[in-house]
Amino acid sequence: MKKIDTVKAAVIRAIDARQNDILALGDYFWQNPEAGYREYKTAAKATATLRSLGLTVRENLAVTGMRADLDGVRPGPTVAVLGELDALLLPTHPECDPATGAVHACGHHAHITAMLGAAMGLAESGAMKDLAGRVSFIGTPAEECIEFEHRLQMMAEDKIHAVGGKSELIRCGAFEGVDIAIMHHAGTKGYGVNDHNGFVMKTVRFQGKSCHAAGPGGGVNAFHAATLAVNALGMIRETFSRNRTIRVHGIMTGGGDVVNIIPDSCKMEYMIRADKMEEVKVVSEQFDKVMAGAAVAVGAEVEIRTVCGYMPLADDEALFEVYKGAVKLVEPGWDKPVGRGFSMGSTDMGDVGCIMPVIHGSAPGMKGTGHGTDFTVDDPVRLYLGNAKLAALMVVDLLYGKAETGRKVAARRDGKMSVQEYIDYADSFTATRNAAGVLLPVLRPKGGK
Repeated sequence: MKKIDTVKAAVIRAIDARQNDILALGDYFWQNPEAGYREYKTAAKATATLRSLGLTVRENLAVTGMRADLDGVRPGPTVAVLGELDALLLPTHPECDPATGAVHACGHHAHITAMLGAAMGLAESGAMKDLAGRVSFIGTPAEECIEFEHRLQMMAEDKIHAVGGKSELIRCGAFEGVDIAIMHHAGTKGYGVNDHNGFVMKTVRFQGKSCHAAGPGGGVNAFHAATLAVNALGMIRETFSRNRTIRVHGIMTGGGDVVNIIPDSCKMEYMIRADKMEEVKVVSEQFDKVMAGAAVAVGAEVEIRTVCGYMPLADDEALFEVYKGAVKLVEPGWDKPVGRGFSMGSTDMGDVGCIMPVIHGSAPGMKGTGHGTDFTVDDPVRLYLGNAKLAALMVVDLLYGKAETGRKVAARRDGKMSVQEYIDYADSFTATRNAAGVLLPVLRPKGGK
């Protein structure tokens, strides 16, 4: 058996030998952005690339996801390298798709590129001859929680049962047999690991009565109910100061059609985030009371639908140590701290973290403001090849020899749930209420695979 340093060097050489191909993949995904659960071109390209490495690919997981496995020489744990497929919708971005407004202002094009680059390095270096267990390359759709009404419709049509792609992959069995999951998010500031908030999604629909705007006494203004609700929500924000991680933010998706008619319908979408789902539940109940109170005050009806978004993410400490070791090899001259922090944002990697040890690190190579119109590729070699090396080197560390490191990490099960426990817990947040707080019938996501 080769020494571990020799195996790592071979993996790095194999990735470097594929530099042109990996850069071409990154460029292709950047130029062909697709929103979540619509990543058909992206999935086809990723699937074809995995098959070109001699891997068998399971397709159409969670609509557009896929999984391909690469086996070591002896039994051991399974490490999943994840690659996100989806883009954002940001029509004002100068490099967006002019037809759809989609753009990778989230950097996910780099995630799927890195996953494929890691697959090349591990498959073509001969490294698997010195590794135990298995590597699963899983392309994951729909991480960005956008087009919420569209996803609710997909749920109603029984096409999906969760708003987030990794959540849906858990439900459909795509993580079966996986013990550890890793991925690294494209960023601008260097290397590090952040834990994340969890959240629920809200849709609020105020129903009033239309009439001529010049005689408003004959109607019930749904827009006024929504306006009152937004202002009332602002009044209770000071109570959120008990927990610095709480975030409540939303948009109005409909508020009338013509100015001389009192609007009889007004719709809003909100996210409620916090570092613990029990805290999310408390704020969610406050939110519902505010919406209901505003409806009663104006004389409108209201329907408040709550759907589980993503679980909070807690990165595994042992995987963080493995990540730091990989950073030293990928970028030996990096002299800044590789630290741990907390992001007020959310990721469905938190859902995977409910059932196994995970890490969601960062890898540099972008520039600008994440989710902003200036977010774009800065250093493609660093972004795509560096990220691929990070993942592949972590796999080597975890599975080398008899996979002692990977076995120890996989055994870190404190606080983890079974798949069914996770599904039941996630579904417990889904409900629809009216102004009186009465639960209404709602199509709930299915449990199980």
